[in-house]
Amino acid sequence: MAAAFRDAVPQSARFAISGALGSVAFYVLNEIIVTNNPYNYQPITVAFFFAYLVSIWIQHALHSTLVFGWVKPYWTGLFSTYTGYSLALFASTPLNMFLVNYIHLNAGQAWLGSLIVTGIGNYFLLSWLNSEKKEKK
Repeated sequence: MAAAFRDAVPQSARFAISGALGSVAFYVLNEIIVTNNPYNYQPITVAFFFAYLVSIWIQHALHSTLVFGWVKPYWTGLFSTYTGYSLALFASTPLNMFLVNYIHLNAGQAWLGSLIVTGIGNYFLLSWLNSEKKEKK
């Protein structure tokens, strides 16, 4: 069924759908961690960081199933996904802190603002990292 979806839907649309599903998981994780976060220092940004870290694993499964196919061995693909999203994670965490501390957004608003800024770059980077052409046979 996933292969038929990949054949019928353009890659950019598949990435948007997969990204939206992963973003829902990321948001739910973020909200759970914000609500239960024991850290007093930057609790919203700490929650964002850990939720993002876990959601990369979820996003890898979604992208591999819905967007790119399982073109790489599991651990290689997971490493590629973490490599790509880690750039966004470390770029968006200070952005999240800025949005919370200086723009005074709440957790959900800062989450969305941080995600929008890095989302487009993630598409191009992950497309390159997960392309079949890069995998040596």
